[in-house]
Amino acid sequence: MRRSSFIWLVCLISVAAHAEDARVQLLIKQLASTKDPRVKAQTALLLGRTGSEEAVPPLCGLVKDPESVVRSAAASSLGEIRTDAAVACVKAAMGAESDTGVKAAMEKATQGGAVAAGALYLQVEPVQDKVGDLPNDLVQLAEKTMREKLTNTYGAAFAPPNEDKKSAATLIRAKKLKGFQLRMQLLPGSSDKGLKVEMLIMTYPEQALKGTWNVKAAGGKPESLIKAMVPRVLDDAAGDLEWKK
Repeated sequence: MRRSSFIWLVCLISVAAHAEDARVQLLIKQLASTKDPRVKAQTALLLGRTGSEEAVPPLCGLVKDPESVVRSAAASSLGEIRTDAAVACVKAAMGAESDTGVKAAMEKATQGGAVAAGALYLQVEPVQDKVGDLPNDLVQLAEKTMREKLTNTYGAAFAPPNEDKKSAATLIRAKKLKGFQLRMQLLPGSSDKGLKVEMLIMTYPEQALKGTWNVKAAGGKPESLIKAMVPRVLDDAAGDLEWKK
């Protein structure tokens, strides 16, 4: 009985994948056959929502379309797909773009860089100073240290600021990403010269709480404490959540 259920599930997945492939091909054909800018733009947006890498070449061709509404839609869709090729295409077109609206769409599409399939995909909130009087350069150091650790050790990709939740869900589903939201706080430690780093992690974009982790330290310069504590709290969380590069 269990084996039959598993086989049926595999069949369902196969049928769903085939249907999605067929939809992508249908949209690509529609894109090639229409001359109406409004239809082109709408079709380009639908292609972006599929998250398919097959949509990149036809969308890339549209970033040089005579109509600004089409170029803007193509850039937005390439930004949703966010493979290396998609991001590179948008970046290559930005220099020659004169329309401010289209250029804004292109800039948004390239924020956060490309995302590899299966990657750790993180929406990182600004580091919060809960001590209350920390110099801004220490807060910036904490964020820089966090992002470098996440990139170099865990191969993370970062969601662009103010990313639409629907777009995030589409990208995560299409590329089978591991989506998390991170919120790091700097708090007073247990002694006068101590510090505490606390990390709250939720799923992204659903925002279901996964847990909180914290590390305390004292006896050194604030810069040294931050450089030691931030990687440690990330390693602790990564171990529990089974993050791997």
